[in-house]
Amino acid sequence: MSIMKKQHLILIAAAAILAMGCNRLDIAGMVVNRSDTEERVADWLDYNKQNGEPVIKDVPDEYRVYSCSDSHYSGRDSIVPQGANDRLYKYITAERNDPKAVFAIHAGDMVNESGETGFIMTEAALQYNAQTQAKNDPCFLVMGNHDVYFDCTPFFKQHFHTSTYTVTVKTVGGYQDLYIFLDSGNGTHCKRQLESLEEKLSHRKDYRHCIVVSHNWLFRTSYNYTTTPAANLPQDEQYAFMDLMSNHDVEAVVMGHFHMREQRQFGGVQYLMTDNLNDGKVTPSYLVLTVGEKVGYEYQELAED
Repeated sequence: MSIMKKQHLILIAAAAILAMGCNRLDIAGMVVNRSDTEERVADWLDYNKQNGEPVIKDVPDEYRVYSCSDSHYSGRDSIVPQGANDRLYKYITAERNDPKAVFAIHAGDMVNESGETGFIMTEAALQYNAQTQAKNDPCFLVMGNHDVYFDCTPFFKQHFHTSTYTVTVKTVGGYQDLYIFLDSGNGTHCKRQLESLEEKLSHRKDYRHCIVVSHNWLFRTSYNYTTTPAANLPQDEQYAFMDLMSNHDVEAVVMGHFHMREQRQFGGVQYLMTDNLNDGKVTPSYLVLTVGEKVGYEYQELAED
């Protein structure tokens, strides 16, 4: 076998590994990836500069935040938007009917194929439904590796605008909590984004709590024994990132990617991986953070009909 053929097969195999846990693959979409993290982050930060970043005011001193990931919408699925088999819709409905919840998180991997369909389906699932939902809480999202593999950055940008930003929660008691959302779709947070992260964390003392959201899980899981770029960040970057989290008293880092629940305590920081909501999971779940004097969490199984 020629060297070129071997390299091609290795590339295809690597792409399949990076998509671990997904029941359908668009190999061409994963291999042809024109979206560079540095360029994306520059666009995200420019969008924030022009449009501002979300601030949620008049929140009780103790409140809840929901988090999910890996809904993996595909036009090949038989999902009816906001129907009985639309799990993301059920998730956001649970959050909007919880009187103590103030917003929801989607920690990446909205799509499972090329094209705009998965993003349209995501947006439809998150659309406020006055008949079934008590309030119209926002859902804040970040890019996952699948949202990058299929050359879908323009669609993410069109529908959700930015993947590197902050959300500030201001409570009635005068507290402020900081949520930092990051783009790790290419298996790196990149230099520009880490510089932005460090600048934001330099103001950590102004906030009661700080929680970071990204997609790619940092640790080896019970069934992943590789260090592929989409599974773990490059080691030097991973160490630097975790050092930043510990040195700035970040309480929790919320991630997804591996389609399973997992929790790790490292350097005084709670790292939490959310379950997947795609239809390949028998008993999907999501994460509920309770933010008050302390930050607590629990996993809740998604109610199925």
